[in-house]
Amino acid sequence: MVTAQLVKELRERTGISMMDCKSALTESGGDIEKAIEVLRKKSVLKAEKKSGRATNEGAVVIGSSDDISFIIEVDTETDFAAKDASFQKFLEDLTIYCTKHSPSDLDDLNEKYNAQLLEIIQKIGENIKISYFEKLSIDGAVLASYKHSDNRLAAIVKLDSGDESLGRDIAMQVAANNPMAIYPDDIDQEILEKEKEIALATLANENKPEEIIEKIIIGKLNKFKMENALVEQPFIKDPDKKIKDLLGTSKIISFLRKKVGE
Repeated sequence: MVTAQLVKELRERTGISMMDCKSALTESGGDIEKAIEVLRKKSVLKAEKKSGRATNEGAVVIGSSDDISFIIEVDTETDFAAKDASFQKFLEDLTIYCTKHSPSDLDDLNEKYNAQLLEIIQKIGENIKISYFEKLSIDGAVLASYKHSDNRLAAIVKLDSGDESLGRDIAMQVAANNPMAIYPDDIDQEILEKEKEIALATLANENKPEEIIEKIIIGKLNKFKMENALVEQPFIKDPDKKIKDLLGTSKIISFLRKKVGE
């Protein structure tokens, strides 16, 4: 006989809906252990059906161990699910897992964490996707991170020297201003070529000598490079200073930035 107490106990142990728990208990003749097996089998099937649905919301998490710091993005279908307590617990467990096991890349993480992912998909009732995992190794350097309060934006910066306070300020800068590269000359040449095409198009109808147009283009490209190179950007806490003014003898080696949906 399936009693309300049995349904409640199964619900507490699995987190599955009362209706699904009652159905599983009925199918298993009131045996909780067998009902859990029934729910697991059905959970995988339901989760796999949901795994193709679009995910446009979610959260980013950051974590670190003695050797690495990392950013993970986990996407959901709705903002409501991203704020669910079960989802937050999933993020916490995922962060602990990556801290302890340091997956080699996103594919490795998804492969090793697939069972837990299917479980949270069933519990939340939405498709959930681990869409991003990147890490930076310490290698004797300084790693510092920043995560925005809405849990949708994070950054990690690697410095050859300096303190964590400096690193965090620069990580905040990376998160806020989304630089394309550390130095102007490091910006991808293809991006610069596209900017040049845009600039040429804006001058197409202007009756200016070719040498003047060339100077204007060079000026526009130099401005673009200054705006999008991290060391040349005005510091968000003190726009009178540039990031390079904060560094002293320290050097930025690399950075990571992730925003949900980008």
